[in-house]
Amino acid sequence: MKKKLLTVLLVVSILTLLPVISVQAKKPLGTMDLTYNQAWLKPQPLIPDWVGTITFDIDNDGIGEEYGMLFFAIGSGKEFDDFLKGKVHFFEEIWVIYDLQSKVFPPLPEGNAEKWSYWLPDNNPAELVLWGYDKGQTNIQNSKYRMNGNIEEAFGAFSMWMGHNVHMSGIIEWLGPGVPDKAPGIFRIN
Repeated sequence: MKKKLLTVLLVVSILTLLPVISVQAKKPLGTMDLTYNQAWLKPQPLIPDWVGTITFDIDNDGIGEEYGMLFFAIGSGKEFDDFLKGKVHFFEEIWVIYDLQSKVFPPLPEGNAEKWSYWLPDNNPAELVLWGYDKGQTNIQNSKYRMNGNIEEAFGAFSMWMGHNVHMSGIIEWLGPGVPDKAPGIFRIN
């Protein structure tokens, strides 16, 4: 009798989770295509270290819409650790997504803060769609990265996601030892 009751409770708990899982699947999922800015030398909030695009299927119609994406490193993500020490690279950054329309980012590599100043979230560029902070890590041995953060501001079709959490993950592709090149990955809003 106890075994049957336990089985029934297990089945009921699984069935109650199914609606939650299907609702989560409809939240925005983006595919990132990022390139490392070779002119970036150290963590700084004025010059992006990663530049690229992100594609979202906002309407869930199978047609993706492409946006611009920048990452500005602002620290190691660990106050007690050296920025480039060990087998795991820790980082903290500002991530920003833009509706580029006809505008383009400065060509890479570019290390001049004046050329990037328009795109900083504090300057409220007209193309700004989403931005926030994240902390994460890259495993140097297998090149996988992951980070968790939040949405500070959201505009237009994304305004409903203001204050939500984000998760990003992917793999770093290297030009050579210690020199990143590309970072394809996934961006998820929770």
